[in-house]
Amino acid sequence: MRLKILIFLLAFASIFAQDKDQVYNSLLKKYGNLTSISLKFKSLSNANIEGKLEAQKGNKYILHLGDRTLTCNGKTLWNYSSEEKNVIISNFDSNVHTNSLENFFFTLISQLNPVELKKESSSRGTSFTILTLEPKEISEFNKIKVWIDTQGEIVSISIFKNKVEEKWAIWDFRINPKFDKNHFTFKIPKDVEVIDLR
Repeated sequence: MRLKILIFLLAFASIFAQDKDQVYNSLLKKYGNLTSISLKFKSLSNANIEGKLEAQKGNKYILHLGDRTLTCNGKTLWNYSSEEKNVIISNFDSNVHTNSLENFFFTLISQLNPVELKKESSSRGTSFTILTLEPKEISEFNKIKVWIDTQGEIVSISIFKNKVEEKWAIWDFRINPKFDKNHFTFKIPKDVEVIDLR
């Protein structure tokens, strides 16, 4: 009898392990080779942060956060505030953006191992699959959790770093949108103070 239970548990563990690998491989198939993205997001850790992100591989992005717009062409970063009527120009620093959403989709997603798979239902009856991922090599973050809806779309991402969780809800996700070559170069409006820190 014990042998049958042991065989059943091993078979169940094997099926479960396959499931998390299959879910991860499905994510890689859908999101693993992106060259550009467009999405709306909201921080679930800080209610004041909500915006829109357009990004292209090569550290090119436009980040809309309320009255503030951050634009980067891969070399130069423009930090524009319509409220303060100024733009701060600086050199892009890749070390600052390691935990960003675009970095997750363009780089991190293919450098992770699936370690756990769970199911969760919301109070509204919506069900999600939660996939926990860990870095294959030593990294500045401990793990990432991804909430996936019944259509296989990522709807939320949590990044854990030193026991601190950054959780993001995402929607209106567009895969590989086309951007013209000057899309990520900021055009400075008239009557705006320019603070150049380069």
